[in-house]
Amino acid sequence: MAILEIDNLCTGYGEIKVLWDVSLRIAEKGTTALLGANGAGKSTILNCIVGLQKVWSGDIRFGGSGITGIKANKRIDLGISMVPEGRRIFSGMTVMENLMMGAYTKRAREKMKESFEEVYQLFPVLKDRLSQRAGTLSGGEQQMLAVARALMSRPKLLMLDEVSTGLSPRMAMLVMETLAKLGEAGLPIFMVEQHVEKALEVSTKAYVLENGRILMEGDSEKLRNDEQLKKAYMGI
Repeated sequence: MAILEIDNLCTGYGEIKVLWDVSLRIAEKGTTALLGANGAGKSTILNCIVGLQKVWSGDIRFGGSGITGIKANKRIDLGISMVPEGRRIFSGMTVMENLMMGAYTKRAREKMKESFEEVYQLFPVLKDRLSQRAGTLSGGEQQMLAVARALMSRPKLLMLDEVSTGLSPRMAMLVMETLAKLGEAGLPIFMVEQHVEKALEVSTKAYVLENGRILMEGDSEKLRNDEQLKKAYMGI
């Protein structure tokens, strides 16, 4: 079963088309990766899902219901949460204040105490920095905070845009392994990533986007051994 379904999605900016008939499925459990180089259109797909980019044609369904015509704020209420590229935390606010900003929907406020405990278990370092201004955290800690803030909304689908950007290899892998654990525990995760090898290690299924079109798809383990993918994206 799929929690998110996209069929024949087309969109662009101005008169420039950037996505051509993109179709994909995000499973109700596990981590799905969308791979590709910069400029392939990966972030545009996420923006269409959350309602920040107008869909020219095609259909997006969440939980079996069409959401293409629903406003962005209503999609958050439905349970779609995204960690944007560049983290976009509130640097002048404390870690605690950032986390509380994530729990602004009615459903999230009702479960705020439970959410805090879950976030602390995933990212213990944040519990030790609750009163610290977010802008003074390290890059890895800021990324943890961005993910934790999204989790505070009690999402039914968590989406992440280039979560490893700007992180050391060790920190990037730590964050991605944490996300993989969330996926294995039952939270559907849709990860947009240009670091192909890392993403394939932690995901269960993957799509490869090239020039606005789905080039290939399949189980992540099989794609890791695909010779075409190795040559094009892993430098092997």
